[in-house]
Amino acid sequence: MNDININREEYKYFINNADVLLLGKNLTKILNKDSNSDIVSKHYTISSLYFDTPDSKDLNEKLDGILNRKKYRIRLYNKDLKTIKLELKKKVGTFITKESVFLSRYDAKNLILGEYDKIKNSNDVAKKILINMQALGYKPRVIVEYDRQAYYHPHGNIRITLDKNLRTFNSNIDILNLKNSLSTPVFFHNDQILEIKFSKSLPSFLSILLSNFQLKRCAISKYTIAQRFIDASKRRDHLIAPF
Repeated sequence: MNDININREEYKYFINNADVLLLGKNLTKILNKDSNSDIVSKHYTISSLYFDTPDSKDLNEKLDGILNRKKYRIRLYNKDLKTIKLELKKKVGTFITKESVFLSRYDAKNLILGEYDKIKNSNDVAKKILINMQALGYKPRVIVEYDRQAYYHPHGNIRITLDKNLRTFNSNIDILNLKNSLSTPVFFHNDQILEIKFSKSLPSFLSILLSNFQLKRCAISKYTIAQRFIDASKRRDHLIAPF
């Protein structure tokens, strides 16, 4: 399959459960709903296995507030092993670029095991991503999973997502066998995550709608938050305060 490239700005906010319901109802009226969404639940599930270097380069750059940084991950939608994506996400301030390529289950398994020499994908994007990962010793770190309500508008490549029930699988990194695995919720309070992504300024009708909600814009990293239970570094404070 062909590789996928995305370029746009991205803002993230914490949003409470009540506002998730209200905003979702309003967005349904004015934007298109993502075709991947389940008719009944109105969402789809995203599972991502993040990779990092032995010295946690990507995690530390996020914690240190470095503006230019990268993340490498394997991503599944609704745990469907027929469409496994390898992604490189680059961030410069609020601007993001994504390069994605589809992997076979065979290649994904070898990547998880660190068997780079056995990977058969010959796509140029895949080669570039894998060479960089191998050179810096990237290994699987943590699985992040959540349920996403997604809406879009063709003007300016606008995409608004409500990411709910953020969870992790602690030290389990086998993203290819999650169906019977137990997950652990990450948030224990009344917060979910709203992401607003766009290539051009938001139209006025959308800006007015969003201004009616008390949103807390934050530098949210699902990858960082999901490591609250497995972070073992003795040289830094807890990723999230223990009380």
